[in-house]
Amino acid sequence: SPLPPTATPPPTKEITICMAGEPESVYLYGDDSLAATAVRHAIYENLITTLDYAYQPQGLAALPQLGEDAAIKTVRVRAGDRIVDAAGKVVSLRPGMQIVLLDGELHTFSGEEAEPVEMQQMVVDFTLQPLVWSDGTAVTADDSVFSFEIAADLDTPGSKHLIDRTASYKATADLTLRWTGVPGYLDPAYFTNVWPPLPRHQLGEYAAADLLTRPEAAQSPLSSGPFVLAEWQPGRMMRLERNPHYYRADEGFPAVDQLTIRFGLDGMDAVTAVAGGQCDIITHDALNREDIPTLIEADGSLIPYFSDNLVFENIDFGIDSWEQYGDDLGRPDWFEFVPVRQAIVQCLDRQAMVDELFAGQTPIMNAYIPDEHPLFPDGAVIWPYDPDAGNALLDEFGLEDTDGDGFRELVERDIQAGIVATTTFSVTLGANSESIVRNRVNEMVQADLAECGIQVSLYDVPAEKWFDDGPFSPLFGRRFDLATYAWLTGITPPCGLYLSSNITGPEEQGFGGWGNVNATGWANEEYDAACQTALDALPGTDAYTENHREAVRIFTERLPTIPLFQYVNTAVTHPSIRSFQPNPTQPSELWNIFEIDKVAR
Repeated sequence: SPLPPTATPPPTKEITICMAGEPESVYLYGDDSLAATAVRHAIYENLITTLDYAYQPQGLAALPQLGEDAAIKTVRVRAGDRIVDAAGKVVSLRPGMQIVLLDGELHTFSGEEAEPVEMQQMVVDFTLQPLVWSDGTAVTADDSVFSFEIAADLDTPGSKHLIDRTASYKATADLTLRWTGVPGYLDPAYFTNVWPPLPRHQLGEYAAADLLTRPEAAQSPLSSGPFVLAEWQPGRMMRLERNPHYYRADEGFPAVDQLTIRFGLDGMDAVTAVAGGQCDIITHDALNREDIPTLIEADGSLIPYFSDNLVFENIDFGIDSWEQYGDDLGRPDWFEFVPVRQAIVQCLDRQAMVDELFAGQTPIMNAYIPDEHPLFPDGAVIWPYDPDAGNALLDEFGLEDTDGDGFRELVERDIQAGIVATTTFSVTLGANSESIVRNRVNEMVQADLAECGIQVSLYDVPAEKWFDDGPFSPLFGRRFDLATYAWLTGITPPCGLYLSSNITGPEEQGFGGWGNVNATGWANEEYDAACQTALDALPGTDAYTENHREAVRIFTERLPTIPLFQYVNTAVTHPSIRSFQPNPTQPSELWNIFEIDKVAR
C-alpha cells in the first residue's frame, strides 16, 4: 500500500539582532548593561513594563492598587523596633527620634509614652501569571521569595534601598506574594515591589556569591520568558530558541522560532548589514546621533525608529550664586528677575538646535518632563522662539544699548551727583569640554542672545571639574552665569531637582550640601510646597497628580533653567519586521521580544 503523505514542517522563522555590546552575564543580578538587559527580555518574563511614562503589568496579573490589593495599615511600635524616621532613614527607634504618626503628624519619640506609638505600614499583595520554567516546572511565588533572598544577600551587587525598607516578603499561595514595608515607609512605587523569580529548585543549593559565576545562572539559565539561551559564542553571537513551555504559547508567542544575536556591529557597518541580510534589527546602542540624517534618507531597504530617551539637556541660570560670585558681587544679579529669564528663553531658537543636532527627530522640552508626559499640565506656559517678544521684555526691564555697540547695558543714574554708570549685559556660558553637542549648543546660544543684545562669552572645562561637587567646581559650586548640562527625567517627575532644600551649599548654613542637585540657587515657596506634597503623596491620589502638575506649571512660568531637548535613541529594522515598538521609558527596545515578528522577505 502507498505510504501516507508526509506533512512538510513549516520553515524555521528566525530574527537576527545586531548590537554593539555583549553581556558579560545574563544572570538576573549580574551584568546590568544595556546589552544584558536586552537579552534578559527574552529569557525572563517582564513582570512589569514601563511604557509611555507609566507602569503596566505583564508577568503580573495586575498592578496593585490602593484600596484593592494594597493598603496602609496601623502598626504599633516600641523602642528598638526597626522603623523609617521622619527623614526617611531606616533606624532602630530610640528616644529623641522624630517619626511620622498615623495621622501624619510629626512626633518626637520620648520612650516614655504610656502606649506603643502608632505608625503607618504599607502592605501590598501581588499575583503572578501562571509562568513556567523552560524545564517544565511551574514558576511559584516561592521562586520570587528566593530571588528576594538572593537580592538581599550582601554578596549580591546592587542597591539595598528597598531591601532595607522591607519588613517581610513572603509567598501567601502558589502564585501570590505579600510585601510589607518597614513602619513609616510609604513607597510611591509600592506596586513595583516584587522580585522577578529565580528557580529555587535549580539554584537553591548555591550561595549568592557563587551564583554570580555559576553557568546555570550566568550563561545557561532556566527561562520563564519566550526564549531559551541555547548557544553562546563569546565575542560573536548568541542563539536563543523558542521556549516550549512559555505560558503564552497557546496565543502564538513567541512569534518566531529562533533569535540570533550578533555582537560588535555599530554605525554604518550595522546599517549595511541590514541591507545585506545579516541583521533584521539594530538596537540603539549600535547607532549614533551622526547616523540620523543618513537613516532618514534611506531608500526603503530599512526602517529607522527614533525615540526620545530620558536624558534632557538644559541651561541653568545662576540665580543665587555662591559667595563672591554674582548677586551684585562680581557681576550684576541679572537672573534674579523672572522677566529677564523669560526674555532669554524666547530669544533662543531651540528648534534650530534640534534640527541641526538631531535632524529634527526629538521635540523641544518645556519643563523637566516632556509635553507627552501624563502629568504635564494644561496650564503650563510654553515659550516659543520669539526674539521680538524677548527684546520687548528686556526693553521694559530697562536694559538698553546706550553706546550703539549692539549690546544692552544696565544704566544706573545718580541725578543729584550727575553720574551715569553703565554695565554691559555680558555673561559667561560654560559646559564640559568633552561634549560636542553641548559646546555646539552654546555656540548657537551665543549667536541667538547677541540678536537680543546680550553678550555671551563661552568657556569649557574637563568633565571631572565641571561635574564635581562644590564648593570649587563652577557648576555645583554655584559659580557660573549660565551652565549647560543634562539631567534625567522619568515616570516620576524629578521636581526635586529644583527644591530649595536641594540647593548646593554648606549644610551648616542651611543649604542642601555640596553634593546636592539644585545648582541654580532658585528658591520658590509655592514650588516647594507643590513639589514636596507631590513627592510625599502616592501615585493615583489627587495630591500626587495635582501637585506634580502645579509644580510643572510654576516651573514653566518662573524658569529657573532653560529646558532644551531630549536626546534620541535610534534603532533600525528591516521592513520585514513587525511589532517593533521602541518606547522612551522602556530601557531596551526588545521589551516585547515575544511578539516581534518577521514576514517573508
